[in-house]
Amino acid sequence: MLYFLIFLGFNIFYATFPIQAVNGLKWSVTQLGIFYAVLSGMMVLVEGPVLRKVLKKISEEILVVVGSLILGANFILLISNEVILVYCAAVLFALGNGLMWPSVLSLLSKRAGATHQGAVQGITGSFGSLASIIGLTVGGFLYHFLGGAIFLVSSAVIFIVFILSFRLLRIKEGD
Repeated sequence: MLYFLIFLGFNIFYATFPIQAVNGLKWSVTQLGIFYAVLSGMMVLVEGPVLRKVLKKISEEILVVVGSLILGANFILLISNEVILVYCAAVLFALGNGLMWPSVLSLLSKRAGATHQGAVQGITGSFGSLASIIGLTVGGFLYHFLGGAIFLVSSAVIFIVFILSFRLLRIKEGD
């Protein structure tokens, strides 16, 4: 369920941010490319050295909770047409995604066990694909009506992940 919702929230963003960048921010293709390059660079930093250090002190379950909260906040900032807030959102995106996503994948792998790991990864991959189809289609459709407020939909979906991810903490306590 978390995997599906994460993909859904991301794909609404992926379908609509380039349109918002052109319409709302009046960015050129070059400016959009620079934004994605900066975002990608920050994600490499977070998913590499930052995550490695944080995992020594904080469990993956907590990283999913904290990362989803940060990620949900990022989408709220994207409503603004202020470039500084959009780049602040990029920092939150990189931090939230970089802490949450690898932790989700690791937890899926560990909790499935060696016997069911392939099946679980196959099923979650299918749910991710379904969420991509829905997110890209619905995101594009809703952008027509909501404009930049579409990012509230992404935020709401990720905040649902935040709420549901507390169950990971309870499951860990029960182990």
